[in-house]
Amino acid sequence: MLSQKSLVDKNICSRVWTQPIKGTREGMEKIGLEMEMHAFDAKTLAPIGTESAKLDVQSFLKRVAEISTPIKIKYDESSSLITDIFLKHGGNISVEPGGQLEYSSAPFEKLTDVIENVTKGLKIIEEAAAGELVFLSHGTNPISKNDHPLVLPKERYQIMTRYFESAPQLRGIDMMRHSATVQANLDIFGDENWQDAVNLILVLVPITQKLFANSRYFKGKKSNFYSERQEIWEKMDPTRSGIPKDMPFSDNSECAYAQWAKKANVFFIDGLPILEQPLFNELSFEGWLENGYKGKYPDLNSWETHLGTLFPHLRLRDFLEIRHIDAQPFEHTFAPVAFFWALAKTSKVRKEVWQFLKKKKVDFKKVFTEKQDYTELEVPLLNLAIEMLSDLKEQEACKAVNAYKEFLVQKPEYWKAASALEFVEKNKTFNPAKEFGKFLY
Repeated sequence: MLSQKSLVDKNICSRVWTQPIKGTREGMEKIGLEMEMHAFDAKTLAPIGTESAKLDVQSFLKRVAEISTPIKIKYDESSSLITDIFLKHGGNISVEPGGQLEYSSAPFEKLTDVIENVTKGLKIIEEAAAGELVFLSHGTNPISKNDHPLVLPKERYQIMTRYFESAPQLRGIDMMRHSATVQANLDIFGDENWQDAVNLILVLVPITQKLFANSRYFKGKKSNFYSERQEIWEKMDPTRSGIPKDMPFSDNSECAYAQWAKKANVFFIDGLPILEQPLFNELSFEGWLENGYKGKYPDLNSWETHLGTLFPHLRLRDFLEIRHIDAQPFEHTFAPVAFFWALAKTSKVRKEVWQFLKKKKVDFKKVFTEKQDYTELEVPLLNLAIEMLSDLKEQEACKAVNAYKEFLVQKPEYWKAASALEFVEKNKTFNPAKEFGKFLY
């Protein structure tokens, strides 16, 4: 009879989910969008969940539940706090550790359906805010303070806080409480397509980091970096962030990912109290598998839970999570999602992108190890995406990427402000749904 360790080892690669989103068939691959935003008191501009904000997170989520008649409300078992609200039209509304509001769409085959779904979700957020909150989509919270609280103190976030506080030289707390992203979730069907798409997206990550940078203000000051959020995520925990070692161009990307994941630190062990959870660099999954920890050994459920605590730029699930993108201004939120969907969706287009990159003499090894300026590639890559979206008759998405191309030259003016507070004043909105659709219709 196989031991639990043997069972986990045997399944360690096959259980890095590589099947398409449930129900998807070849030619019917789906796409989803996750977006985070900062919310502030409409009168004081205090971040939600802080002392001078009238509306707290739990009150806001209760309002969402009341107006949306959701299909499910998820509670944290240890604290009974509301954590997620699953909506009838698909998608869910949740809250990140620092009070960042998140809307996650349901997956759809057509980009137009994603747009409609996100618009409905944002309208619910607006209605629940009832004019008491204003919203900003920016890669970092421009005006939150260094001691910004854990706004949603559910058990998992308390465990993460303790873990990251044990590594003060890193930026885990900044990641949890101050950063925001827009994430593209892509289906890729078939082993060969999967491998090719993984490699292409990994190469595009360092090329597009500056292209989609949008976090110039942080903790009341202008950042010294083009993207403060990306600096935070690069220095959050080297065992679980960045680009997984040995995964680019490996013979088997999911197995390379699994080997990387085995060496990553563990910060959550089911059944242990908060104060007995492992601290930074105390335990890797590999070490847990070999030696146990406080009498507990991992099983396959532990492995899948561990995979969900890793934060690389590209996370492998039963779909591809593209996670390196800063939260964009609401009117440009859809552009990076449409961009990656267009360039990675089919083998024909991926081939064109590979040829373009080779023509531009991109070194596929140095791209991961040396910081380079890829500004000259930005507009041509956007044009490739626009051409693909036009061929697919995805007109709204085509408009979104076109608008983003125009925004590139406007970014310095957009970011221009006398202070972080003025930046928030200038760009805040009561109506994220309206702003989201600005260039789509």
